[in-house]
Amino acid sequence: MQLGPETRPAEGQFEGWVEEVDSCTEVRFRSTEELLKFLAQQFDLAMASKGETHVDCNQNPIEKRVRRRKRISP
Repeated sequence: MQLGPETRPAEGQFEGWVEEVDSCTEVRFRSTEELLKFLAQQFDLAMASKGETHVDCNQNPIEKRVRRRKRISP
């Protein structure tokens, strides 16, 4: 996770980028709610896919860029 300049922890406001390393999914979050939603989704996916193989993050660079553009729907 990389926090951005608009992050104000004392006010409960977080914004920045987060990457889930096992799936190479990286998203931009603009609110604490978006961050928590992403974390919950990734947790649910991890629990549902126990025992599956690890994704290679060094795969096709174009594919990785497409994943980076993925946004959390509000």
